[in-house]
Amino acid sequence: MVAMTEATGEPIEVTMRGDDCPCEFTWRERSYRIVDTGGRWRLLGRWWEGDGERHFIRVVTDTGRCFDLCRYASTDDWYVYRAWD
Repeated sequence: MVAMTEATGEPIEVTMRGDDCPCEFTWRERSYRIVDTGGRWRLLGRWWEGDGERHFIRVVTDTGRCFDLCRYASTDDWYVYRAWD
C-alpha cells in the first residue's frame, strides 16, 4: 500500500532528458535517478491572481520512492510537490 508521506513544495534541481522528461533530481542534498514515470497532468492557477500553469509528473526513483514533481511553466522552476512512501 502506498501512503502520502508529505507535501513539501520544496525547490529542486532537475536534469532533463531530450524528450522533455526529467531523468534525475536533487532534493534535500540527495540525488535521485528517475527510473519510471507514472503519468503527467497540469493545473491552471488562479489567473486573476497572476498564478500560471503548473505541470506535474509522477516519478519512481532508483531508491523505490515515488514523487510528484511540479514545474511552473512561467519560470521553469521545479519543486517536489509530494513525496510518497
